[in-house]
Amino acid sequence: MTSHLYIHVPFCTNKCLYCDFYSIPIYTRLAVKYVSALCSEIASTARLAQKLKTIYIGGGTPTLLCDGMLQDIVNTVRVYGNIDKDAEITIEGNPESINQNKVDEILSAGISRISIGVQSFIDDELKILGRSHTAFKALDAINIIKSSGFQNISIDLIYGIPEKAGSNISSERYFKSWEFSLLKTIELDPEHISIYELTPEKDTHLYNEIMAKRILMPDEHVVTQIYYMTKEILEKQGYVHYEISNFAKPGYECIHNLNYWDGGCYLGVGAGAHSFVDGVRSSNVRDVNYYIKAVENGKNPIVERIELNAQDRIKELIFLGLRKTKGIYINKIPEESQKRMKTVLNDMIEFGLVELNNHHLRLTSKGLMLSSEIMTRLLRVV
Repeated sequence: MTSHLYIHVPFCTNKCLYCDFYSIPIYTRLAVKYVSALCSEIASTARLAQKLKTIYIGGGTPTLLCDGMLQDIVNTVRVYGNIDKDAEITIEGNPESINQNKVDEILSAGISRISIGVQSFIDDELKILGRSHTAFKALDAINIIKSSGFQNISIDLIYGIPEKAGSNISSERYFKSWEFSLLKTIELDPEHISIYELTPEKDTHLYNEIMAKRILMPDEHVVTQIYYMTKEILEKQGYVHYEISNFAKPGYECIHNLNYWDGGCYLGVGAGAHSFVDGVRSSNVRDVNYYIKAVENGKNPIVERIELNAQDRIKELIFLGLRKTKGIYINKIPEESQKRMKTVLNDMIEFGLVELNNHHLRLTSKGLMLSSEIMTRLLRVV
């Protein structure tokens, strides 16, 4: 059983040039059929959910759904899923899909938290990323959201955005561009800010442009300095750095995502959605049409199931839990595994990458930017 539900909506206006997630253009007829199938899956799996504490509607761009569809989805969860009266209900959205009618619909559906994918407040950077909105539209969307009474707003930003080859590229320019977007975000006073380093993924247009040297990525040391500069600025503004990429005003940490990093159970519905219930990880078919057909025919859309053993759970405790700045309680790891970790940890402590105090293991500020390497070394020995 779980108290956390993820709902996937895979529709977008267009594919961002850096995105390798499964998403497709939105068409009204297909969206209608998809939402109908989604509601059917919610109804058939709600027995796995008890007193829902969080619901996260992600994508894609869920705010692209036509009028009434979001209400239908949330109402279906209410009928079958037993939502706690203080539940955190989040929706992801992009600026181009936000207007007053859409925000009114979101609020009337009982959604209490909104996460907006701004990424940058500089138009040239938005073009490089292939985003559909402008900086002006992003500001307009956030102002509409704030003036409508939303009290839990999260803004996503991307740092390390490349420049076109031949531009006047310098370390200072990267810093100034990022600082402009960061300070503009702070000025908007959101409750939550997520910052993500741009990682060019293979089979994306952005990756091909970088390989062809038509656009150039900033040096790694510049990206590292930007990260630490951001951490310092946001903490001075009262934001709590609670996860590698996430900052929140006290009390506004994302409960749904914390459940992931704590290794908690969750139910996922929709094409490509993942679940973790009763020690089993599962995933639905990614293709929207196959997903709709399976649900309409009364078939289970799950295409993969993996039952985690004790060793799997230990590894997940490490690579998920160490994302949190509070770290993990190391006594949850069996003694034999702790012994194997000891030499590696001693080296990391000596180099100032991790701290181990009162049985709590956490990454230091220095270790945050090397988290992938640190976790990989630990996972090799447990």
